[in-house]
Amino acid sequence: MGGMHGFGPVIRSSGDRALDEPTFHEPWEGRAFGLMIATVAKGLRSGSLRPSIEEIEPATYLASGYYERWARAVEAQLVAGGCLTSAEIDRRAATVGDAPTRSQASDPELSTEIPAFLNGPVPTSGEPVTAAFRVGDSVTVRRMAPVGHHRCPRYLRGATGTVERVNGGWPHPGADAPEAVYRVRFAMHDLWGDDAEPGALFIDLWERYLS
Repeated sequence: MGGMHGFGPVIRSSGDRALDEPTFHEPWEGRAFGLMIATVAKGLRSGSLRPSIEEIEPATYLASGYYERWARAVEAQLVAGGCLTSAEIDRRAATVGDAPTRSQASDPELSTEIPAFLNGPVPTSGEPVTAAFRVGDSVTVRRMAPVGHHRCPRYLRGATGTVERVNGGWPHPGADAPEAVYRVRFAMHDLWGDDAEPGALFIDLWERYLS
């Protein structure tokens, strides 16, 4: 829910409806998506993809497409996890046309591990932690320029909302211990002005973003 301003509208490749947009525009994009799933399912990399995407050098980031960023991030995490070196990835990429294609149908491990990962339980509540705020408290998002990974949209900074739920403790990338996360309700007009649509926006935010 958010990003940087000034990049214009999202251009759909065909038609006016979301259903007309293809899932992948090129076959390699689907493979990049598959690599992201397969590498985490097999424990070849750890951590979240988003921080690695945000660490891409700015000019390279802006010149790359959506799945190009995914591929770069997966490569970086494979190297960081000790699974492959950058040189090994370059050699494999240079000869990818000669390599056999692996699929779930031909690889017993992929056939069992990936479905188990995709269908496994998803945690819905965080760990018990001490929370500075309670349901009903008024909180203001700090005006800040975080370095590295963050989950605080720019348009929220300086806005005031109301805590609707305490989600427990979840680890912030780069932090060792879980930190309280809150679901905060923001009135549309407080974010977009008096001519905004009626209603509210609900955003989950780490405690470090709030005061």
